[in-house]
Amino acid sequence: MKEFVTDKQTLDDLNILGRYKTNSIFSLFNQTVTMGGSRLLEKMFQHPLTSSDAINTRTEIFAFFERIKVSLPFDADDFEVVENYLRSPQSGNRLVAAMNITKSRLLNYLINDKEYLVLQAGLHMTIEVLSRVKELFAVIEKESVNTIYHGKAVKLNSLLSGRHLYPLWQCADQQQITFKQIVKLDYVIRSLLNEQLNNLIRDLYELDVYIAVSDVSRERSFVYGKAEDREDKFIDLKGVYHPCIPNAIGNDVYIGNEKNVFFLTGANMAGKSTLMKSIATSVYLGHMGFPVAAREMTFSLHDGIYTSINVPDNLAMGYSHFYAEVLRVKHVAEEVASGKQLLIIFDELFKGTNVKDAYDGTVSIVDAFSRKKGTFIISTHIMEAGETLRASNKKLFFKYLPTIMAGHIPTYPYILEDGITDDRHGMIIIKNEGILEIINS
Repeated sequence: MKEFVTDKQTLDDLNILGRYKTNSIFSLFNQTVTMGGSRLLEKMFQHPLTSSDAINTRTEIFAFFERIKVSLPFDADDFEVVENYLRSPQSGNRLVAAMNITKSRLLNYLINDKEYLVLQAGLHMTIEVLSRVKELFAVIEKESVNTIYHGKAVKLNSLLSGRHLYPLWQCADQQQITFKQIVKLDYVIRSLLNEQLNNLIRDLYELDVYIAVSDVSRERSFVYGKAEDREDKFIDLKGVYHPCIPNAIGNDVYIGNEKNVFFLTGANMAGKSTLMKSIATSVYLGHMGFPVAAREMTFSLHDGIYTSINVPDNLAMGYSHFYAEVLRVKHVAEEVASGKQLLIIFDELFKGTNVKDAYDGTVSIVDAFSRKKGTFIISTHIMEAGETLRASNKKLFFKYLPTIMAGHIPTYPYILEDGITDDRHGMIIIKNEGILEIINS
């Protein structure tokens, strides 16, 4: 299966990844209990899906868990004990296994060796956790009837209800497990059923992700996008906003084949960059089958996303900011020319050069991109570039984020309007901050 394409610049622009970044999109969803669940979540973030069936299947599973509101019946420390216990399989020979435990018990008695106590604690915790998980899957199997997750729930419930595990449930409520029971149960868990139980652990990682993501979606009133296989490529978002901004104002955005370039204008601080990041993040999460910050989302499959929002200079290579921008546009152009269906976002093309070159570059680059396959969002301060393109190119549609003046103070409603704006309030903001007075004083 083909990979969803993107690059580090895009992931950084959108702040997608980052286990230790509290404001990353990954951190927003990483409410997992287990380390294995966190690793699986990270893998999902690194590999968006490229099949509408796979996307819609995953969204159905998330929506199911969002509805039933279950939680994992253990904490991270308890589960780590179980993982460590299962990672050390016992001998497949029942007699040898019994001798190994007898030896470790004797060493504990003679020289206070801790191996037997660790085994004893691991077995006890494994029985306790598996007993709770068995109860959980009984609930999930009942709730999942006529859903896409029912087959998995039945399979896991069957494993936990199998006859080999009867001895576990018989002593699940015992405060103390006899040595004879320890020998028997340890053989069942770490030898007879070790492979199946380690597979169960991996299924619990997956369940951990389903519960964590669906909890975030429920708490934040996110929605699940619907992926469609269509030749006519489109992105249809109702009330889209940035998932990391609470109480944000949403906007409706539709980009389709007929008009595949969204040309966005607005003053500094009007919200252009945030809106573009909101759209791109929704498309990225949508291709993962994850919930998105919007009222509604429908989209056709794209092959990847490339953005140019915060392009840094490169002192080591001797690149100026403008040359770094040019190289970024070149790289994106090469990807577009390869025939992929991409979402491309440019925030203020060529802001590292003079206004005349930025105008000429914006007009020529946007005009060229509009004739290629792809979905494009371009923002600029240069309204004249928008006017030129509006007069000559029918593939573009024009929206702006307005500024409303309250006396000398600019305010921003963050609601899209049709057209091109000539709002320019940079000098007003400079004056409001009293910078000239500070210098002159």
